[in-house]
Amino acid sequence: MCELLVIKSDETIPIDWIFHYAKLLEEYGVAGFGWGVAWKSESGEIRRYRATEGIKKDQLAAQALEGVQAKEYLVHLRKPSLMKSISFYNSQPYVNEDHSLAFAHNGFFNNHSHYRDSFSYKLEGTSDSEVGYQYYVQRLNEHGNSQTALELTHRHLAGKANLIAFRKDVETLIYAGNEDNNIYVFNLEGIKCAATALHSQDDFIFEAIFPTATAIQQIPLFSVCELTTGNLITNN
Repeated sequence: MCELLVIKSDETIPIDWIFHYAKLLEEYGVAGFGWGVAWKSESGEIRRYRATEGIKKDQLAAQALEGVQAKEYLVHLRKPSLMKSISFYNSQPYVNEDHSLAFAHNGFFNNHSHYRDSFSYKLEGTSDSEVGYQYYVQRLNEHGNSQTALELTHRHLAGKANLIAFRKDVETLIYAGNEDNNIYVFNLEGIKCAATALHSQDDFIFEAIFPTATAIQQIPLFSVCELTTGNLITNN
């Protein structure tokens, strides 16, 4: 029941701009039980902040993130499928050890328990999403293809899954696999964006949160989109 927001711009964007839209997504959506943001530093290294509280209740975020500016951001606003999983280590996005990848998931992996033991030595938390993250990394290491790894992650873990692979030095990939929460790409005053639809099967997100959005396209279900400042690329 989470919400996702991905941003790419030709110019740096201050974190306050991200706060504004993330808070609106949390307000109109169903999140509020944890949140996190990843961004690409000037060196390309991915940095992260996450918290157990929702963004509107997080009193540390403004101070901890003061002065952050970046051209690319990934935001995850959490509403866990299993409420007992509310914890810091279950907040997303997940980031790998060399800070070259951030990963986020919206939905629920039905088969997460089947794979949990395989990754138990790597898991910090208890969520289905972290199992999906570790499965994705394993498939990526095996195949060397991020698109294939995203598709295999959803195929084998099953359930509902919008997935984001936010990667150093390459374009962000977005996988649409949650029919309850469509994901759209659009332009916002020259900034390329992707966002989930508030679990609402209409265009309310563009009335309430992004009224100036243009070039709106829904990512087809079970497709991968490469977020660029140009055209949308999908592969079925």
